[in-house]
Amino acid sequence: MILLRKVCKIYDKGSVCALRDIDLDIEQGEYVSIVGASGSGKTTLMHILGCMDTPTSGQYVLGGRDVGALDADALARIRGREIGFVFQSFRLSTDLTALQNVALPLLFRGMARRERERYAAAALERVGLAHRMQHRPDMLSGGQQQRVAIARAVCAQPSVLLADEPTGNLDPASAREVLTLFDELHDAGHTIVLITHDNTVAARAHRRVTIEDGRLTEA
Repeated sequence: MILLRKVCKIYDKGSVCALRDIDLDIEQGEYVSIVGASGSGKTTLMHILGCMDTPTSGQYVLGGRDVGALDADALARIRGREIGFVFQSFRLSTDLTALQNVALPLLFRGMARRERERYAAAALERVGLAHRMQHRPDMLSGGQQQRVAIARAVCAQPSVLLADEPTGNLDPASAREVLTLFDELHDAGHTIVLITHDNTVAARAHRRVTIEDGRLTEA
């Protein structure tokens, strides 16, 4: 599903090497955590895995397709179709209901409204929020907002679910609920890559990789 070979990322005309010769293989259906401290390179790696940035050198293959040299439009299409994102800050539109937030990415696929709402309603039911579909984010708890974000990420049936510090803004009880939901999604066959600084969160994955000073090691 994911293959990185000798991936490097260099900024500031060569003065900052954020990633150094990264090799990583993730099979379809795996649940992998990438754990590292602030400044370790995990955010840069997340941007490359999510096709929000490209390597300075090396190869990135996603689902059998070499994406490392694609242009911005092609990368945007891959982000919209192949990758589901879950962020620490939820990134929900405050003036939209939960149903509308989850359905929004499907609009860019050209789906009719009724079909979008059907997919979104099924995703919200899957994360236990069927009774909150018409609530806006300010009417939901932090844990509920993150579950809406997860529903948005999975409703389009992406190849990979990429979660960046998904429990960072949650209280312990809500964090446990979200991590249990990731367990359930993995059990259902989703490929999940979870990026975190928290070793306890990272331990929930079936495989853990550590990043330090831009280099990966298997934990």
